[in-house]
Amino acid sequence: MPGGKLQLELKEPAMARYRIMTFDGGGVRGALMAILVKRLVDRFPNLLDQVDLFAGTSTGSVVALTLASGLTADTLVNFYSIENLRSVFSPARFRLFRPKYGNANFKSLLESHFPGSPRLGDLKKHKLLATSFKLDERWQHDWSPVFSHNFPGSHHLEDLVVDVALRSAAAPTFFPSHQGHVDGGMMANNPSTAAIALAMGHHQPRPALEDICLLSVGTGLTPTMISLNTQGWGVVQWMLNPFRSPAAPLLNILFEGVVEADTMMSGYLLRSRYCRLNPPLPRQTALDDWKAIEELIQTANDYDLQPTFDWIASHWI
Repeated sequence: MPGGKLQLELKEPAMARYRIMTFDGGGVRGALMAILVKRLVDRFPNLLDQVDLFAGTSTGSVVALTLASGLTADTLVNFYSIENLRSVFSPARFRLFRPKYGNANFKSLLESHFPGSPRLGDLKKHKLLATSFKLDERWQHDWSPVFSHNFPGSHHLEDLVVDVALRSAAAPTFFPSHQGHVDGGMMANNPSTAAIALAMGHHQPRPALEDICLLSVGTGLTPTMISLNTQGWGVVQWMLNPFRSPAAPLLNILFEGVVEADTMMSGYLLRSRYCRLNPPLPRQTALDDWKAIEELIQTANDYDLQPTFDWIASHWI
């Protein structure tokens, strides 16, 4: 040791894990996610307190906003009751020339769920991301994806939580657009990759990719295929497919197909630090089929969560 002095090698402290939880879009299938979250919290009571960033699309944005607001898993389960969702998805209208549903009932339910007209800037404990797609982005003179968030300096801090949810869940043909926005599922029905990018782009200090772990919760895996010869299909077949399921193939591809693409990309980025929780459903379930809620709840309660419990114990805690 030069000069007889002890030389100490100082190391910078390792950054703590950066924990993200994301929620897919899927309408009434949010009831399945609510039960899954409740089961996870029952096993790991501090799970939600440990989350740095909640992210959601469409019905998943309601889940993410609920949890980022500090509301409990039990409150989330109550939101997705049959009574509430029956109100949201009624009355149905002939939707060839207008949305199938108005959003007045949905807005009323959200306002009672988030009392006091909170804004994104009021969510102090957790960071939040909700996706939507703006049809008339005046600054860019174009349409544009929108990632509403509450990181410092965000342009969305004054946005009402209820408006953020309505924008993200404005599924074309089902609900009217809201404030010029339509459903974020048009480009990010699984918001996992978007959440990773947002965390690395806006959180200070910036987390390293190897410090991020992400639990992605889906609205149920519904294997879908079109067995017909689609070579000659036009607008009617791709948009309506009146003869068999799926009823709207193009929308199904937009909402469902991009989910698995994002799952693959997020898995490539995070490897073992990415966990996908997405139980298979017994049948195809439309996003407005509130009569399927009991079946969705049963599926969520029956699903084996042990692999997810093991992942949380080894990668999250």
